Amino acid sequence: MKTLLLTNDDGFYSKGITSLKILLEKKYHVWVVAPDREKSAISMALTLNHPLRINQVETNVYSVNGTTADCVNIAMQKILPQKPDFILSGMNLGENLSEDVFFSGTVGGAFSGFLYGIPSLAVSLIAGLGQYQQQDFEFEQGAEITVKILEKLMTYRHDQVIYNLNIPFPNCGEIAVTSLGSKRYTPDIIERIDPRGRKYFWVGTGTPNYSCQEGSDIWAVQNKFISLSIIKYDLNSKAEMIRLLSAFNKFKL
Repeated sequence: MKTLLLTNDDGFYSKGITSLKILLEKKYHVWVVAPDREKSAISMALTLNHPLRINQVETNVYSVNGTTADCVNIAMQKILPQKPDFILSGMNLGENLSEDVFFSGTVGGAFSGFLYGIPSLAVSLIAGLGQYQQQDFEFEQGAEITVKILEKLMTYRHDQVIYNLNIPFPNCGEIAVTSLGSKRYTPDIIERIDPRGRKYFWVGTGTPNYSCQEGSDIWAVQNKFISLSIIKYDLNSKAEMIRLLSAFNKFKL
C-alpha cells in the first residue's frame, strides 16, 4: 500500500484536508501533518524564532504550531516512519492561480515536498473567482476529482515539477493542462486607529486583474475546466543570462 502525506495552509481541522483524508485512506496509508491554525499566504516560510511543538490529534494526524513548510519538514524528519510516495497540499479553500503560486502556503507545501524529491500536488477549490465563501465549496466532489487525478499522476513519470490543481465549481468535468496565466493586484492597505490613538494596518487582497489567455489556468477555470498546471523549479533563464552577460561584457568598476 502506497503512503501519502497530506498538509495544507488552512489548518488540520479544515474540511478540505479532512474530506481528502477520508477518501484517500480507503486505498492508501495516509498521514496528516498540518498547521494548528490557518497559515494562508505564507509561501515556504520557516519558523526560526520560536520552538515548534507537535500535537498528535488522532492516529496518523498531527498538528504543528508552525507553517506549512515546517509541517512538511517535521513530517519527513520526525514523524513519518518512511518516505511517502506522494505529497498532497490542500484542498485549499480558494484559488491558487497564476502569481498566487509565489504567495500560497498550499503551493509552498508542495514545493517543500518537491525539495525532498517527492512528487507533490497542490490542490485548490474555487467557488467563483475572487470569492472565498466556504459554504460554496464542494468538498466531497473536490476530493473525488483529486483522487482520480492523483491515481493518474502516480502512474506517470515525474520530471522535476510541482503539480498545481485548481477545481472550479461548477465545472464541466474535463481537465485542461494549462500554463500559468496573469493575475495582478496590489493589496489594499487598510489604516485604522487603536483605542490609544495609534495607527495599525490590515493587508487586504485588493481586486485582482485577470488576464484571460486561452490555455492558461485562469482561462480554464473561467470556462469551467479543471486546471492542472506544472511549476518547473528552474530559477535560471539562459536567454536572460546571455543578454546580461552581453551587457556586462568588459564592464569594469
